[in-house]
Amino acid sequence: MSPDIRKYIIDALRFGNTKEEIADSLLVAGWDLNDIQSAFVDVGISVNPLGAKKTSGFKKAFIATSFAVVILTASTAYLWNDRIDLSKTNELAVQDFYTELTESQISFSDAGEMVFPDEQKFITQKNEYVASGTDFIEVDLRKMEITLFDNGASIGTVAVLSKGKEGSWWETPTGNYKVLGKTPNGYSSIGNVWMPYSIQFYGNYLIHGWPHYDDGTPVRKGYSGGCIRLSDDDARTVYNFVNNSTPILVLEDKERHDFGVLTQRVTDAPIDGIDAKAFLITDISTGNVLLEKNAEDVMPIASLTKLMTAIVAHEVIYLGKSITVSERMLANVAQAFHPVVSKRYLGLDLLYPLLMQSSNDSANVLASFIGNNSFMRNMNNKAASLDMNNTTFVDPSGIGAQNISTTEDVAKMLQYIYFNRNFLFDIGRGVEFKNIGSINLGRTVNISDLKNFNEFVDRPDLIGVKNGQTTAARETMATVWNIKTKSGDVPVSIVVLGSEDREADTDVLIKWVKKNYE
Repeated sequence: MSPDIRKYIIDALRFGNTKEEIADSLLVAGWDLNDIQSAFVDVGISVNPLGAKKTSGFKKAFIATSFAVVILTASTAYLWNDRIDLSKTNELAVQDFYTELTESQISFSDAGEMVFPDEQKFITQKNEYVASGTDFIEVDLRKMEITLFDNGASIGTVAVLSKGKEGSWWETPTGNYKVLGKTPNGYSSIGNVWMPYSIQFYGNYLIHGWPHYDDGTPVRKGYSGGCIRLSDDDARTVYNFVNNSTPILVLEDKERHDFGVLTQRVTDAPIDGIDAKAFLITDISTGNVLLEKNAEDVMPIASLTKLMTAIVAHEVIYLGKSITVSERMLANVAQAFHPVVSKRYLGLDLLYPLLMQSSNDSANVLASFIGNNSFMRNMNNKAASLDMNNTTFVDPSGIGAQNISTTEDVAKMLQYIYFNRNFLFDIGRGVEFKNIGSINLGRTVNISDLKNFNEFVDRPDLIGVKNGQTTAARETMATVWNIKTKSGDVPVSIVVLGSEDREADTDVLIKWVKKNYE
């Protein structure tokens, strides 16, 4: 008998759910009725034969994980799961159940993440809501305030007291969202705190009142783990204003970067020795294209796919939890990093072999946290939210020839990572983080022993890099470089697809930039 089912029952009873409601939800999750009855007996609860019917969820909120926020909308309970091991009891049925839960709450098509310069997108969407008389809320993290709009007209403003630290792993994501659910008192057992008037707007991110412990003691002031904190009174005001699906616009100031300006030395400077079928050089700070060849041609991208795998893993999964590896998660090819079946691996640790060694196994295991089908939907929806309109992902590793994109779309992804998830570039270069908050890295993967298979990692001007290679894609590479100018530093991305020698082609292109711009 899995200990997870017993804990599930104990926590559910503690938060007021009946035996019948608990049995209903466990049946939906795929557990056998006899196992459920045995689990009740194991925890000291006498039961009559349970003739439970399958239902969509609990009627009352409860905590069943080490990171769980349950939000009730109608009869559906949205649950982030940490402790239930999907590789064990009734594996496929349980995984399908939690996949459905994940899909019910996280929709990247509703989260049009904005990429620098993003203010115009924000203004355009806001104007559309105003013109159509839409009820929505505007979260301006530059001014640290939230404005409520009723029928398109502003009716009041409240102060934002805390947010995720800019540039950190837990930076509050910007974008166009909607209310996915709300609860008058959410709970996070990472910090063992209650969050009054919680409103979920994207993945694990919420708007809520000031967190407090069981005894009512408020948490200390400071940055949040990415959520938007208000005073309890203001949170109540926002909570009462919004309904399920109320739009939420979130804007952060990306102008804080003191970028320089690229000045062209030579007009129409020649470039020779490029074998790649397509390439693109872009000034990330402005989005301006410096040089391109076949930038709109759709081509296989191989393991550049893993950049999106890393983005979605970070934004959908709480990577401080671990997963037990099963045989079906693993690729049937020899790789430098090969997870051990039945061993548990921390999600954050798996990002290192994913981005340093292009580990297909790491990609598959990360996707298995929520199920491969759900993970792939999130990857494609995330691409759509970044306006990567010519991109399709079919697997998390990039091994399939149907993982296709353009140099333009890959450049958009690099720009997003640069401004929103820059630490992924650090990991790809082999920068070893000892801990992220209270999470200690390197416990399940010996990061120091991993050999980095990315090119250019010893170059001091390299910001980020990911390579790829398959028969269909030939060689591919995506890099971001720091170009020093008299007016300041400028980040430049270089994407190469369909190359016979990705390293040589990229080297020619970065030398071209430095020769022709100052």
